[in-house]
Amino acid sequence: MSSNGSEKWILYSTCDEDSDSEMRALGVSAGEDVLSVTGSGCRTLSLVAGGPRSVVSVDTAPGQNYLLEVKLAAIRHFEYDALLAFLGIDPCPDRWQLFEELEGKISHNAFRYFSRHRGEVESGLVMAGRHEKFYRRVVAPSMRILFGRAMRDLFSARTLEEQRAVYLKRIDGFLWRSLVRYGFSERVLKIVLNDPGYRITIDVDSVGGYVLERVHHSFMNHLAKDNHWLAFTFLGRYPDRETLPHYLLRENYEAIRAANTKVEIVTENLIDYMARAPEGSLDKFSLSDVTSCIDQEGFDQIMRHIARVGRPDGRVCYRNFLAKHQVPEGARTRLVRDDTLSSSLTHDDKAFVYDIEVLTLNG
Repeated sequence: MSSNGSEKWILYSTCDEDSDSEMRALGVSAGEDVLSVTGSGCRTLSLVAGGPRSVVSVDTAPGQNYLLEVKLAAIRHFEYDALLAFLGIDPCPDRWQLFEELEGKISHNAFRYFSRHRGEVESGLVMAGRHEKFYRRVVAPSMRILFGRAMRDLFSARTLEEQRAVYLKRIDGFLWRSLVRYGFSERVLKIVLNDPGYRITIDVDSVGGYVLERVHHSFMNHLAKDNHWLAFTFLGRYPDRETLPHYLLRENYEAIRAANTKVEIVTENLIDYMARAPEGSLDKFSLSDVTSCIDQEGFDQIMRHIARVGRPDGRVCYRNFLAKHQVPEGARTRLVRDDTLSSSLTHDDKAFVYDIEVLTLNG
């Protein structure tokens, strides 16, 4: 890892997942040791809210781990209003001054990294990832131009019946379907992500068609006004303090501040970290959409390592996006899929593109 702060700017800055699913899947509690993939850091922080003994958060990208450092330090240092202002949820005239208060509370490398990107800090870190800028600069403005009043009414709907009527009568049509199919095509995803570590393995017939089906499911089954990721995707912002990622809701912010959880942040390939983890050392595993970053062979290695290092009655949660990786046959005696919970979470998950997979570790 470089120590000069010159690493590539972060890809993800906010949560494009529904951390409620992880909390339901894993049931994290006191005395447990948890492994998490860092990403934007949001899910790791949600796991801390459960009050486990320890959380180790692993990512190959230094910038993503630096972001987690900053978010955790900011939660511990700032009162709630100041935190939301600093991160970019609420207006703030002096974010740089607030960031300077964190010097000494984060690593030297993390402080130098964000000092090189002062403009991003001042714009609000939650809004600043390369992934998030695409939604704020391309998707949300397009929605305002093409579906302005209808989109506002969709996110103002108080009942599913009202929302379905707006969606089916005023949005769902040739233009909408064409935009989603093209906007979420394999080609566009590669351009937007622009990340060699993101390997798009595709096990669906059509990327755009798959995403369209899942967006349709969300608007037909989940109130948009309560869905932080739908709001960010199509509005480019969080509409209010009740529609925020799990870790930023006031009660979870308070839980993170109160937790005595030891948080270890590791910049390393997940497979390499798992290979050296001691046998029987971890209870819960939150792997995000790791299947988007590795092939089936790499996924099989991770599952075999989990079968070795996981404790009896432990739990595993991972997300399938375009790749639909399943547990290798040789690990299925130890890692048993919870079919009922996996199906329920996939239906209920607010981040519309994922299938949720939940596994239990046999003794």
